[in-house]
Amino acid sequence: MTAFLEWNAEYELGVPAMDSDHRDLMEMCNHFLFLVQNHTPAAQLSDCLDRLILRTRAHFQAEERMLDRHGYPALAVHKSEHERLIRDAENLSAAIRHGNDDKSLEDIVAETSDFLRSWLLEHIRQNDRPYKPFLRSLS
Repeated sequence: MTAFLEWNAEYELGVPAMDSDHRDLMEMCNHFLFLVQNHTPAAQLSDCLDRLILRTRAHFQAEERMLDRHGYPALAVHKSEHERLIRDAENLSAAIRHGNDDKSLEDIVAETSDFLRSWLLEHIRQNDRPYKPFLRSLS
């Protein structure tokens, strides 16, 4: 049984656009996990992951613009974390689509599922939550 992601108040940042995006991204992660649970072919998994990457990229750009507009002092570090997450996701998508000499497709899909279960929630906790008090201090 695949563990799905569940939204709770811990992930609320109090920035409606960002909270809405995070909920959407969580639903997209859950859709990928649902497809895995239902033994969906690799090409469809990769397509789903590519859509998630596109949506994530758009979210990251919006978040970076917002933080830049408010002069967030840790923006450079935040952007580098965004770049790393996108790169990791793109590598996993490519491995699902084209294979990997070192790992079976089953292992790659399991690694991708684990990545999706952790990246969004950990990113919100460790990288997004620090900007919450900063933005509140501007009000």
